[in-house]
Amino acid sequence: MEKTPVAELINVKKRIGKTTIIDDISLKVYPGEVFGFLGPNGAGKTTTIRMMVGLMDITEGEILIHNNSVEKNFEKAIAHIGGIIENPEMYKFLSGYDNLVHYARMAPEKVTKERILEVVKLVGLEKNIKNKVGSYSLGMRQRLGLAQALLHSPSLLILDEPTNGLDPAGIREIRNYIRKIAHEENLAVFVSSHLLAEMQRMCDQIGIIQNGKLISVESVGDFVGSCSKKNVRFQVSPISEAVKVLGAPYDSLITGQGDDYIDMTVSHEHIAEINKLLVLNDVDVYSIVTLQSTLEEKFLEITGGGQ
Repeated sequence: MEKTPVAELINVKKRIGKTTIIDDISLKVYPGEVFGFLGPNGAGKTTTIRMMVGLMDITEGEILIHNNSVEKNFEKAIAHIGGIIENPEMYKFLSGYDNLVHYARMAPEKVTKERILEVVKLVGLEKNIKNKVGSYSLGMRQRLGLAQALLHSPSLLILDEPTNGLDPAGIREIRNYIRKIAHEENLAVFVSSHLLAEMQRMCDQIGIIQNGKLISVESVGDFVGSCSKKNVRFQVSPISEAVKVLGAPYDSLITGQGDDYIDMTVSHEHIAEINKLLVLNDVDVYSIVTLQSTLEEKFLEITGGGQ
């Protein structure tokens, strides 16, 4: 039985004057999954997010949150959304806990003390929640922002560049908490970022937008496995003879070598040809291993790479 999407964009367009910013985007975000939204600078990521949360009008199409139209039934739609657009803003002279109590008072439905403590535990701030926010690291403030966005138990969490400005340890922290929140709260998470390696580790689905058009939506596994060319390692001996044999016909495909291996970027059909050529020239081939493609490689392949 197919799951019901939490968020659905249906043929969404955005024009400013005669310029089309978003061109006929359709996508679905499901509960319990992290949907990564990728694109070159100026592709339309932030514009799409602004339309999803009602900060920008839609020219054509429809955005539904739990079947509630963002344009026609804004209050019901927005009640299901929690979000952080860039960096969360907090009162630095208050403790983390007092900040959450303050924001809880703004929620249309009562947020209990138990719920506040629940989200504090979920984002791992139990030890520091009574400290003033002014003493928090950037990573801790981001986690407090996540807690704030989760107070009213939303169905959809929208995060625009949630790891901006964080060091590697902070990025890993936020990535782990986002995945934990999605799976433990059965929450749909829509996240925009330019950090491709982190998106590969964080997301279940990836959508790529370019020039306002959604050009691909796939699971991360399918995405990184579908490159037209593969990174392949040939473990061989002697290495000097292998390099000589492959030099003329395949020199441009060699990406690296070690004491007993050659790495190449080749199509599926080339693998058997190269293996045969090596064996016919008395080079021993001990293994042929396809190295996993990265999201970065796939992204550059389908967006043209130069942007």
